[in-house]
Amino acid sequence: MAHLLDAGVLPQQQMMQAGKLSSHALTSQYLARIRSLCSIGARAHAGIEINPDALKIALEMDRERQVHKVRGPLHGIPIVLRDNIATGDRMKTRTQAPSASSASCDSFIAARLRAAGAVIIGKSNLRQWAAVSVPHASASWAGLTILAVDNETHGSIVAPASTCGLVAIQPTGRAAAGQAGEAATAGPMAPSVREAAWLLAAMSDAGRAEAPELDPRGLHGRRLGVARSLFGHCAETDGVIEQALQVLREQGAALLELAELPSTPEPGAIEALLHAHALDALVGPTCHGVSLAHALQPHITVPAGTVRGLPAGLSFIGAAHGEARLISMAFAYEQATLHRRTPALPSSITEALR
Repeated sequence: MAHLLDAGVLPQQQMMQAGKLSSHALTSQYLARIRSLCSIGARAHAGIEINPDALKIALEMDRERQVHKVRGPLHGIPIVLRDNIATGDRMKTRTQAPSASSASCDSFIAARLRAAGAVIIGKSNLRQWAAVSVPHASASWAGLTILAVDNETHGSIVAPASTCGLVAIQPTGRAAAGQAGEAATAGPMAPSVREAAWLLAAMSDAGRAEAPELDPRGLHGRRLGVARSLFGHCAETDGVIEQALQVLREQGAALLELAELPSTPEPGAIEALLHAHALDALVGPTCHGVSLAHALQPHITVPAGTVRGLPAGLSFIGAAHGEARLISMAFAYEQATLHRRTPALPSSITEALR
């Protein structure tokens, strides 16, 4: 069973459809892994609050499947949320207040995910998600679950995902958030572009999280601006990204060197640059502390290799509401390289889950 936890959403769904796996069994295994990791103090304090209703929700998803009601690709799939995303259940929600409290109802995001059939199995603390310098920062990277949702705070979606060898999508502004008081941007983290796109679709339009139209030739004929201002933080990372740029060329993209990017937070700065050079997107290394001008744009990071054993990511930054185009290009790069590797868990845990 342990290998199935890291296999991805599609194999998990195929097994559930064939009657060889249940959401209850899958959720139980993820919960066992979380408890095992937390019990040994692994992953620099996992910081996961388990949803006491997770198994009950999983059973309900199994009952729906038995009567041929499948809500979409996330039906019965466990997911972890950042703990400042409100959920109207027994889990706590952390805001700017000194202590966490119970929310009276689901946030827009949580409600969308539940409607798509996802099983919210827990919430992760803010310190864990912000610890981008620690390779164990992401609940999903650590194998605690296959999918996760984070809130954008100066690169807190794409930066930790890159460090953890994950795909992450930072949507345009409030594209995936719809209620006053919620974070301006929330985005998915997942092992692959396809799974991240499924999760983004569920967050944006519940009940219609269908498989996106993805083409391995999605880079052919695209014009990409190389954002050189994102380079220079680490020579080894720059080397990995230079190799990624060569792959982009081999996949049919035309690259244009750009010395500087707009640093102004004014809306439209990146769009103006893209339009001026007839570019489909900007590319460069995924790094922490992106400027506000970049934070307002849709942004995808994809695993691009490793530096001293730690993952590094390639960023695609596009025009507002251009997520579909970015997803297509990111998928083409991912399929051409397949850099992502399943993280190694302590042997005591993998043995216990067999």
